[in-house]
Amino acid sequence: MKRSLWSFLVLITMTMLAGCGTGAARFAARDTTLEYYRVFDIRTDATPAVVAQAATDGIHRNVKDAVAATVPGAEATELPGHFRMADPAASAADTGAGAGSVRNPTCEGAAWTAKAAPRVRGGDNMTLVACLFPYRSGYHLDMYAVFTKPEGGWLAWPRRVSGAVLGTPEKFTETAMMDIVRTIRTTTKAQVALVEAKPNLPGTPWLEGGEAPLAAAAGATGTAQASKP
Repeated sequence: MKRSLWSFLVLITMTMLAGCGTGAARFAARDTTLEYYRVFDIRTDATPAVVAQAATDGIHRNVKDAVAATVPGAEATELPGHFRMADPAASAADTGAGAGSVRNPTCEGAAWTAKAAPRVRGGDNMTLVACLFPYRSGYHLDMYAVFTKPEGGWLAWPRRVSGAVLGTPEKFTETAMMDIVRTIRTTTKAQVALVEAKPNLPGTPWLEGGEAPLAAAAGATGTAQASKP
């Protein structure tokens, strides 16, 4: 009898501990890394200088500390160029960071580039890169963003409420990218088409809103800077 009672108590204790472990896992906080790719085809007769200025105006609507630069001597190619992603393993070896933690696209051949590290409410370590590549029929605008955001944990619900009221890093990223495209389109009267989007981009938000910018506020900070050779 005593042995049976003891076995029963052990079983109950183990079940309670397992339940506590499951609950702790349910409320465990974690950081998630999110990446955005957006590539647009822009058909316009506007000069690279005009398109570059429009792109600069567009990114500064939301990311005031973005450093934008025109690139002298960029030639229009037969086919549009594309940014190149750094090898995560090589970047980690150069910086001492963990593999896959550093992804900095390069814009070789671009007529205009912009880079920024905006501080956005709800996200950490955000990097935003944009490259404008001239080619025979117009331009390709390549944009990339990466950031981390906390998920789960006891603050999951407060974060959802805050995001609904004040905006999320995902919304900020999408708005910042769309305002670059929209400013180019409205300034140069270009025909714009989406080439690639990861994650998926529903609808045609770059065609919406007329002349009015989306202007995301969403907590980005900094002072506008634009460098031109």
